[in-house]
Amino acid sequence: MDDAQDGPAGGPTTLGALADEVEIISRVYERRFGIPRSDDWLVLKLHEEVGELTQAYLARSGRSRDRGEGAGAVDAAFRAELADVLAQLLLVARRFDVDLEAELERKWFRFRHLVEPQDEDGVRR
Repeated sequence: MDDAQDGPAGGPTTLGALADEVEIISRVYERRFGIPRSDDWLVLKLHEEVGELTQAYLARSGRSRDRGEGAGAVDAAFRAELADVLAQLLLVARRFDVDLEAELERKWFRFRHLVEPQDEDGVRR
């Protein structure tokens, strides 16, 4: 799974290539804001981003106070927080030298032999 292909915008599509791109931007963040990206900062920042995703989800599902944002803004915030969580997760995995593709294969995809046709209904390919 290491052969990177370009996505629709010409960007990387493998997790490793995405992690490299996110690492570069994260280094810019460190340089611009003077926040050292230590091991604990990376994990704590992931926790922060999950909290922000939860907040955005609650707003999207109508279970938080109305801040006067339209549905489009609420949906955009939810999508942005999903991206933040993924980016931070990629940074943590990269820092601790975890091959997420291999771990997905080991942990999740070992059940491929159990897939039945109805399990694939409605899944984009």
